[in-house]
Amino acid sequence: MLKMLEQWIFPFICSLCGQFSETDKDLCKLCYDSLSWINDRCYRCGEDLDAHAGSTLCERCTTEPLSFDRLCALFSYEPPLTQLISRFKFEGSLSEGRVLGELLKEKVDFWYRHQTLPDAFIPMPLHKKRLRKRGFNQALELSLAAHHYYKIPIILDACIRIRETPPQAERGEVERKQNMKNAFRVIKPIPFEHVAIIDDVVTTGSTVNALSSALKESGVEIVDVWCICRA
Repeated sequence: MLKMLEQWIFPFICSLCGQFSETDKDLCKLCYDSLSWINDRCYRCGEDLDAHAGSTLCERCTTEPLSFDRLCALFSYEPPLTQLISRFKFEGSLSEGRVLGELLKEKVDFWYRHQTLPDAFIPMPLHKKRLRKRGFNQALELSLAAHHYYKIPIILDACIRIRETPPQAERGEVERKQNMKNAFRVIKPIPFEHVAIIDDVVTTGSTVNALSSALKESGVEIVDVWCICRA
């Protein structure tokens, strides 16, 4: 009864259409049902498997193993998710971040239904200049949402971004790898064998691969990647 009263006084507003939401989140049922969840992607990198029906790995991942072990993404990076993430990331709209965190939780339960969850979360670090400019780390906000549901610790002070790198999407594959070389450093021991890097968007995979490489070199055995969108 109290919950119903709270929802009547403080109703949920859909982050996509702006209408009152009849659900228990800021996303109405109609907009929720319109979301295109990712299915049948490469277990390792999240790329399409069109040419490899029946396999769980794409051709690249069978020949070029990445530093991370698994990538879990909710959606492709396309409308309407692009608008949600843009408002969250660049306008500081934390209500969008809360919705994205709730959607992440739904899929994590499915991803790990037969497997053990990671021991700790690592939000993708921002360079200090970008953090000052933006005012917050969107990956940390998503990690806090995941922590709320799973009570898994968040590691905040073990990894730093030591190079401010330009956007990856406009660069070729070789340049992307070179761009991220030595971009991260692990400065404190991580007392966990299995961690999950959390980020909003994985575009090329070079950034999470660079961080994963640093984590593996520091002694972490298994690195998963959780993201909202895979470009």
